[in-house]
Amino acid sequence: MSGYVLRWITPEDPLMQDVHALRHEVLFAPFGLERNDAWDDAGTDRLHLVALVQARPSAAAPEIAGYASLLLEADGTAHVRQLSVRSDRQRSGIGRALMDEAEAEARRRDIPLVWLNARVTAEGFYHRLGYETVSGVFASGRTGVPHVRMEKRLQS
Repeated sequence: MSGYVLRWITPEDPLMQDVHALRHEVLFAPFGLERNDAWDDAGTDRLHLVALVQARPSAAAPEIAGYASLLLEADGTAHVRQLSVRSDRQRSGIGRALMDEAEAEARRRDIPLVWLNARVTAEGFYHRLGYETVSGVFASGRTGVPHVRMEKRLQS
């Protein structure tokens, strides 16, 4: 499935309200966690990437189908967080496209290493994108779900 457009947005962009809803729906609601729209959005070290789709020809504006955050860490690495794809758009290539663009932005900024904390259930997805598991399993702080740290060295 195609038909999506990737776009970098700021925390002030009105689309962030839809990002908050998507993040909550995909990452936190399944674990009974309350929605927290202000969680971890602000700061010049945080970049926000969305995948937009025109859901219906009659729709006035495109809808958010996916999201990823790229944190520019003080140690010179980039941390991908909160990769979220709407359930009806999963397995459509949007997750891969978001990751590819996050890595491309890291390359544009001459960042040599991208890392993330992946749910153990998503580890295979990230392996297919070239990430290596570099930690043992640990529980996520917000959800308690088993995660591993994964890293990818970028080529210029």
